[in-house]
Amino acid sequence: TKKGLIIISGDTSTSAGLERFKKKYPEKYFDVGIAEQNMIGIAAGLASEGHQVITTTFAPFQTMRCLEQIKVNLGYMKHKVVMVGLASGLVQGMLGFTHCCIEDLSVMRSLPGISVISPADSLSTIKATLASIEHNQSVYLRLTGPTPNPTVYSNDFDFKIGKSNTLIENGDDIALVSCGSMVYNSVEVINLLKKRKVGASLFDMHTIKPIDRDVLKKINKNFKLLVTFEEHSIIGGLGSAVAEYISS
Repeated sequence: TKKGLIIISGDTSTSAGLERFKKKYPEKYFDVGIAEQNMIGIAAGLASEGHQVITTTFAPFQTMRCLEQIKVNLGYMKHKVVMVGLASGLVQGMLGFTHCCIEDLSVMRSLPGISVISPADSLSTIKATLASIEHNQSVYLRLTGPTPNPTVYSNDFDFKIGKSNTLIENGDDIALVSCGSMVYNSVEVINLLKKRKVGASLFDMHTIKPIDRDVLKKINKNFKLLVTFEEHSIIGGLGSAVAEYISS
């Protein structure tokens, strides 16, 4: 039986937008400071007692600094936690290499028992958060792009973990498969291609793991060219996940 939501942050209540939550539900909010390994240990303990737990801090510290704890406590021991990685990609460049994060998709995707989601904008982040809380295993929710981020979804839409969204159907020359901040950029690419009379369609592949094999099968069969867009290293991210499926 679930005992309600608890949020744990690593010294990021303001950055994570949790000030209102912290004031309204002080008994449901814990800040462990800059101690991310402890954060995952505490989260796993609370999850083992039936709580729905969300952890959050900047993406490199939410993933790589506590990687063994995620692997053992969440992946292996199967305690369910939703991990929110803030400001992933390159948006924190002004804080230097420590805060840039172009490895997290690769790292988190490699762990058994962890789903990986990279939403395109604010509405899809809300949808992804709600879906992640109801999901049957731990989730890494990767947030990219600056504040405020451009809108991709102006209207309500269905969000399902593991099922991509077809955003634009405008011909079968090129399929653009994108995630996170690059979905909005891909909309702009489609508009440029339209001016050049090139037919292109756009797929928001918000779930990197488990990836939408059905839509990739359709794309591989029907399009002349497939291009992936992600704010991540070319090693191990969305592009690798797509290539792995197609090579199979």
